[in-house]
Amino acid sequence: MSKQTEYCVVMTTYLTQLEADTHAQAIIEQGLGACVHTSQIQSYYQWEGKVQTESEILMQIKTTCAKYSALEHYLASKHSYETPQIIQVPITVGLPDYLNWIKKETQSIKPV
Repeated sequence: MSKQTEYCVVMTTYLTQLEADTHAQAIIEQGLGACVHTSQIQSYYQWEGKVQTESEILMQIKTTCAKYSALEHYLASKHSYETPQIIQVPITVGLPDYLNWIKKETQSIKPV
């Protein structure tokens, strides 16, 4: 394993699998992320003074920290939520071959 700080996981949620699938495909095609995982989750949160619960789709995007700003802009501009969760979690250690693959897949913006 190798110590790294240039890689991260970006997380967001969507209301439907279709919406998550559409954005996952675009993120990969545009080179904003190397890999996207989606999972069904149950979210509990407070919104407008009330506790809410929703079935959502959690999206985890493996990318480089250098791509975070472009990815955040993409997610924020295309998201259906008023205030979407868009957070970056640094990857501090990982298999060098996997991290190199992330870097290779996100080297440049790919045509849409």
